[in-house]
Amino acid sequence: MRLSLLLICLLILPTYAFSASITIGSALNRPPYIIEDAESGLEIDIIKAAFKEMGQSVNFKFYSRKRQILYFNKDRLDAVMTMNPANGVDGYWSNDYVDYTNVAISLAAQHLEIKSIADLKNYSIAAFENARLLLGAEFNAVAQQTIYREVDTQLSQNRMLYLGRINTVIADRYIFTQLNRFVEPNIDTQQALSYHFIFPPTSYRMVFHNSVARDTFNQGLAKIKANGVYQALVAKYLGSA
Repeated sequence: MRLSLLLICLLILPTYAFSASITIGSALNRPPYIIEDAESGLEIDIIKAAFKEMGQSVNFKFYSRKRQILYFNKDRLDAVMTMNPANGVDGYWSNDYVDYTNVAISLAAQHLEIKSIADLKNYSIAAFENARLLLGAEFNAVAQQTIYREVDTQLSQNRMLYLGRINTVIADRYIFTQLNRFVEPNIDTQQALSYHFIFPPTSYRMVFHNSVARDTFNQGLAKIKANGVYQALVAKYLGSA
């Protein structure tokens, strides 16, 4: 009797362990990937769809990157999204689920010659947070040879570029374009831009405390890629950008 009861408990434990909603740490507003007010966007909808396919509910908490990692390490979050092993966080890593198209952006009127990462050393740079970690050793080296700063609020990149306070911005081109609508009305966002495609796509994963939750996400992700839901979400959020 005792042995049978033990076997039953072992069989049902995984079900009860993840019957509650999984709490995921997200970055602050980053359209079209993360739309904080609506709790939507490409990334959030991919994650929701993957877990829904597996019958698992999720909820999102929106923080700066530093707070995401702090709360994850303190077990206040079950997972963190938009992560890369270069962030140096320990946990169970998911498969890649989204790619960002990071580019160098400059004002077309400046006619900057940027055909490689090395060319950036000739110009001042404002990059997204942790860009030096995520964009490779060559970019990290260039960042040390010029005027360089990273910003945790990417909207400031738009302001700095359009006001001529920086030569180049390193950002995902979709994010930069959509953030234009939040820039103050006295800033001319109609100025022509040059996009310098010098970086390969940056792939992101989720990191979990538990391998079961990670495997659940990976299985759901594979299913929405197979049934077309994933591709439909990409077309919805990036197709017209």
